[in-house]
Amino acid sequence: MKKLLTSIIVVLLSIAVNGQTSMVDGTYSPFNVGEIKPEGWLRDWAGLAARGMTRKMGEDFTEFKRGWADPTQGGWWHYEQTAYYTDGFTRLGFLLDDTLLINRSRRVMEAVVARQKPNGYIHSNNKDYVSSWGTTNVDYGLYWSEGVFCRAALAYYSATGDQRVLEMLKRVYHDFPLFSYDTSKGKPFNGGDLDNMRKLCGLENMFELTRYTGDPYFADRALQVLRNYESAYINTWVKEKYFLRTAMCHGVTYNEASTLPAIGYMWGGNPDYLAASRNSYEFVQDNTVLPNGCNSSNEFFHGIGAFEACESCDVTDFMWSNIWMARATGDRCYGDRIERDFFNALPGAVNSTFTQCLYTQAPNRIPGFHLKIRDDGNYYKEMHWPTCCPANLNRALPNYIINMAMQGTDGSLLWLTYGPAHLKTADGNYDVVCETQYPFRDKIILHIKALPAGKTLRLRIPEWCDEPSYMTSLNPSQVSVEDGYFVIREAQRSKPKKSKTANDKAKGSTLNGATIELTFPMKPELVTGNEKFPLYKGNKAPSWGMMAGTDYEHGLDGFYDAGRYGYVSYGPLLFGMSMQERPGDYFDINEELWHEFRYALYPQSLDGCKVEFKDMPRSFSWRLDNAPISISAKAHLVDWNPDKGDPVMPTEEPSVIQRDISIKLLPYGFMAYRIAMFPWVSK
Repeated sequence: MKKLLTSIIVVLLSIAVNGQTSMVDGTYSPFNVGEIKPEGWLRDWAGLAARGMTRKMGEDFTEFKRGWADPTQGGWWHYEQTAYYTDGFTRLGFLLDDTLLINRSRRVMEAVVARQKPNGYIHSNNKDYVSSWGTTNVDYGLYWSEGVFCRAALAYYSATGDQRVLEMLKRVYHDFPLFSYDTSKGKPFNGGDLDNMRKLCGLENMFELTRYTGDPYFADRALQVLRNYESAYINTWVKEKYFLRTAMCHGVTYNEASTLPAIGYMWGGNPDYLAASRNSYEFVQDNTVLPNGCNSSNEFFHGIGAFEACESCDVTDFMWSNIWMARATGDRCYGDRIERDFFNALPGAVNSTFTQCLYTQAPNRIPGFHLKIRDDGNYYKEMHWPTCCPANLNRALPNYIINMAMQGTDGSLLWLTYGPAHLKTADGNYDVVCETQYPFRDKIILHIKALPAGKTLRLRIPEWCDEPSYMTSLNPSQVSVEDGYFVIREAQRSKPKKSKTANDKAKGSTLNGATIELTFPMKPELVTGNEKFPLYKGNKAPSWGMMAGTDYEHGLDGFYDAGRYGYVSYGPLLFGMSMQERPGDYFDINEELWHEFRYALYPQSLDGCKVEFKDMPRSFSWRLDNAPISISAKAHLVDWNPDKGDPVMPTEEPSVIQRDISIKLLPYGFMAYRIAMFPWVSK
């Protein structure tokens, strides 16, 4: 009895010390991998990926043939890059029921499970890694690459329920080192410190382990680590609100590390954690996000400009970070940001057959321009070096689909982003079809076939939509607009004569059988602004070379406004003018494909414009001649002769050579060569 009482006291003390062991109210979780399937044009695109890069990388390139199944590679970077790829083909395989990709994933997981050491170690045979793993004195890349792989393993477990993989993950993270931020050096938190925090990305997996297992141990241990870093990110991003030191940072690092406090908030409930991540991302949104929806990153953040690049890793990671922010808050703005990235930057990063990709893309891709932003990275290739970007791109498409709809701790079903898809859970409790050609059309029809009793639907209204509407046979009293969502509740049931039984609950929701038609009217919108570049020690910050010899403690001086630009949006889509002569022009950006590009927008460019539609292709791809929508507009031809090696918008308003020229604008993702950010003239 004495031992029993002692055990109870220990458990109670543990609860008192560790606090929150379940997700806080108003947070969200995705459905299991494979329970949301793509349909329509989205399935066509996913199929191209499955037959293209996501399949072929593991067949044609030695590094990816065995990936994590091979423990003989020396450095951590091999395992980082092949872990990205494993995560991508694992998720896509289960979304499409693709036997080849599923079996490929199974073989990797079984190999890693089989070689796991008793202490939990799963990485390579590298002797230094084997001896130092489990300590805080280790190259951050060991834990970083491990965390990326374990993310893939969690996806595999989510899809299969394979307990061997779950047990492997529990052993990996049981004794995760209790890292802490070193305050003894007396230096401010900066981008270099943030880069070192990549080693903490496994905290994300630890919180997910608690969600899957119900064991609070993993979330509590992860929260211990985050508490050890409070003096870094809370002081910098919440109390001081000083972002210029951490802004001098590798884009992938920022995206991976800056969401961790928000993820911790989901389990610990500390509002400062959420504020830290929110504030850090608002800074990124204001100072680095390009019109194509992705943050600039010439490896490092580099402001907003027509010829600034986003690294393809960030196309995926910025989306992933916003997915986590949506899970932590339910805020619709993150749904808008996810869509903008997915519908523009992702198709902008790959060719129309999903067989080649770019390492970096800029909003303007003009034949003959050779940019400082990693020039060879601006060519379409089957593989780039480093191989991180081609590998990481495979994650973006399945991650979007998996996270379109989420379950809330408040009992709601949140529909965060849109596209043709079918949610059907293995237990049959959820069966919802999203029928749409969005974002190329403005109507979305939800067929509610099955929902559990008591569930509330929350359907995101995009921030860009001024006049959303709905049609349904439901009673109008069941529908309201709250915090940017259509909220649809069950009809009040007639009062039962007896208390509810399990059979009553089994009848499901009163919403079952309903059809809800949403309309989000889109219109061409002319957006203007100034290019914005970072200042570093009094000068425009360098680009690719910024990776070497940076003074992190100095950080950035700030940002300065440069030349003025204009661009055209239509709903979540960015539009631009094609520089292509033929749909197949992908090979290079050489002078042979030169096209007149010196067009400028002006305040009346969209006066009298027409939006023209054509039928969606029977088999969808982002091929130039498949674009199902175009906008007619007007532009001026101007005197603009940018430096082809370092182009920018004109810093003074250019003189007009010819006025009111009719131009045709297409969605960004359909164009390999384009101008999407135009010079601006006032009249």
